[in-house]
Amino acid sequence: MKKNTLLLGAALVACSAFSLSAAKIGDPAAPLVIKEWVKGSPVDVRDGKHVYVVEFWATWCPPCRASIPHLTEVQKKFKDKGVVVVGVSDEPVAKVKPFVEQMGAKMDYHVACDDSRKTSAGYMRAYDQNGIPTAFIIGKDGKVLWFGHPMGGLEEKLAEVLAGKYDLKAAIKADEFRAAMGDYKALVAKGDPAAKAAGEKLLKLAGTNVDTLSNMAFEIVASPGGDQRDFTLAGKALDKAVEANGKTNARLTGIRAVLLFESGDKQGGVAMAKKAITLSETPREKQLYNRYVEIMERQIQKQKQPAPKSEQ
Repeated sequence: MKKNTLLLGAALVACSAFSLSAAKIGDPAAPLVIKEWVKGSPVDVRDGKHVYVVEFWATWCPPCRASIPHLTEVQKKFKDKGVVVVGVSDEPVAKVKPFVEQMGAKMDYHVACDDSRKTSAGYMRAYDQNGIPTAFIIGKDGKVLWFGHPMGGLEEKLAEVLAGKYDLKAAIKADEFRAAMGDYKALVAKGDPAAKAAGEKLLKLAGTNVDTLSNMAFEIVASPGGDQRDFTLAGKALDKAVEANGKTNARLTGIRAVLLFESGDKQGGVAMAKKAITLSETPREKQLYNRYVEIMERQIQKQKQPAPKSEQ
């Protein structure tokens, strides 16, 4: 029987997903193919004049709406340093324009409507990103430098880029891991015995990068793989991450909570998720791990309910 994977939806708000992709960090950015510019003048992300942030969002998406004020603050903070923020939605202009007008100064950056999802294809699909909001940083050289949740490191990475301290080689290496993770997951999905060796190779490839190791562990335990999921490998990745970090933190503890819960230790998972709450340093983290606890406890209660009698 396949184990519960209900935690995946909540966790994707904060964690990145890795899978096989044609495009990589360091590749030239795709052009913006726009149906209509709803706010601000048209921009060319490959013009060599600015550092661009291209964020994909939708009016119906609660996390997207929550990130709008943050993106406005990012635009204000880095405007004088040559940063231009662009929000791209694949919704009709008639849907986006009234929303943007209602937001007013709260949404104070360029906003555009995609043309038949052509822009999304060059970014979201090319980099195999399935959830919004997702933001991409494009350097003055017109290359994609970073992508992820706009409230999950965007500001810090922008500061590094502008200060000339961004480690592009490390980012490229981490992005190569994303493709390797996709290969590993494909083997797991097929039940291929080669997955075990591929997993150990993946662990070695991750090295001592805490983010890479934690993402690896999360992908293993939260992906729909049933009993094919290698919880031992996920545990090894988490142990390496804690050792490399020098201590545990809310994120590593939260992922370990999922590991315990998904591998069968339901109560242990709940207890670990509660520990992640105590280690949280931001309201957003606390909200996330409180959600973990809610989902876990709900699942436990559901499993305690007697199964309905089959009809005679």
